[in-house]
Amino acid sequence: MTLTEVLVTIGISSIVTLGGTGLALHPRKMRMEAAAMRLFGMMSRSRSTAMATGGYAGVFMEKNRESGKTTFWRVVDGNSNGLRRREIENGIDKKIGKGFTLEKDYPGVRMRYSGLTGGIISFSPAFKSSSGSVYFFTEDPAEGKIRIKLYGLSTLTHPVRVFPDGREKPL
Repeated sequence: MTLTEVLVTIGISSIVTLGGTGLALHPRKMRMEAAAMRLFGMMSRSRSTAMATGGYAGVFMEKNRESGKTTFWRVVDGNSNGLRRREIENGIDKKIGKGFTLEKDYPGVRMRYSGLTGGIISFSPAFKSSSGSVYFFTEDPAEGKIRIKLYGLSTLTHPVRVFPDGREKPL
């Protein structure tokens, strides 16, 4: 190995190490964003399913009463009356695809929602959706939050980073 090759190798190693250090300092923040974007993807797919099939589709946030863990499922209406919690629990409205469990797949990330009835984010074929917000956060308030806001009459969803001072920035 020549001196030039050694210096290039050391330089690349230093850059990779410094870049990795930044990532290692914020693993919860990265998991928070990853969880929010995974839900956002499920919501986008559900909206597309509702438009393509002419039926209701959405995401169900199922909280296990024993463990307290929340699993997110994509769901479709099974009897043409919209999505209902009891019908999801009884298998009338169907869970589709593979769900994810927040606390298992994204350790250290927590979630709360507001304005969503029964933990259901619903999209209709008539270009309407649930209205409300889902927030992802960690135990460190300095890391801020990620909010996914649903604008009911348009089926638009909008993920934003909410900083500790209340400012918001689109993701």
